[in-house]
Amino acid sequence: MNRPAFEEHWRRRFTQRGLTQQDDAGIAGWSETGLQTRMRAFRRVWGGGGDAAGLWADVGCGAGTYTRFLAEQGLAVLGMDYSAPSVCKARERSPQVSGWLVGDATRLPLAARSLDGVLCFGVLQALSSPDKALSELAATLKPGGCLWVDALNARCLPHRVKRLLRRPQNLRYDRAADLLDRLRAQGLDASLHWVPILPARLQALQPLLESRFMRAVLKAVPPLAALLSHSMLIVATRPASQDGGAR
Repeated sequence: MNRPAFEEHWRRRFTQRGLTQQDDAGIAGWSETGLQTRMRAFRRVWGGGGDAAGLWADVGCGAGTYTRFLAEQGLAVLGMDYSAPSVCKARERSPQVSGWLVGDATRLPLAARSLDGVLCFGVLQALSSPDKALSELAATLKPGGCLWVDALNARCLPHRVKRLLRRPQNLRYDRAADLLDRLRAQGLDASLHWVPILPARLQALQPLLESRFMRAVLKAVPPLAALLSHSMLIVATRPASQDGGAR
């Protein structure tokens, strides 16, 4: 499969991580605190799981952190990543997971309208554009199905400073409004949740940032939330009234 140079660079890096790293964060390319913070944010938005049921897929599963979480919720779930070594390690530590696939988010080996839910975390920033992956992911959803996507936030303060100083960007950042528009163009209803993350040297203050009071403040002041949020979480649902159809 021919990929843009940027994407091929990251495919090789994630394959190498799958070969050499042992912990979930290292395989996924996050710091330990970064992965923990993202997981807490996901759990808060997930809540009790709502009406989640049926067959789900975790696209870009890495070491299977979120795949195992879905399985623990009683869901049938497939873990998928384009790094075969990562898939092997995820499978070894995840006996409760239904199945595993090696595949690419931009060319999914999954049938249209075949899934009740999809997670795609830590993937978009390693693609030259989000368009193909979002189209592929949306196409797999049954009516009533739910897509969860995270991405790096182009409006966060560190990214803005790097751009101002013209420092090189190793990963791609997205604007929330652009991703929401793309998902809505796929016929999905989409909502945004900011994920504020402090640098590792300031992690002692992270609990304050995640406190109920600060979460209320950030919800009331979206521009502040955007400045403090390195990541964003988008939840998109295909309306139950939409007809199925082939891709």
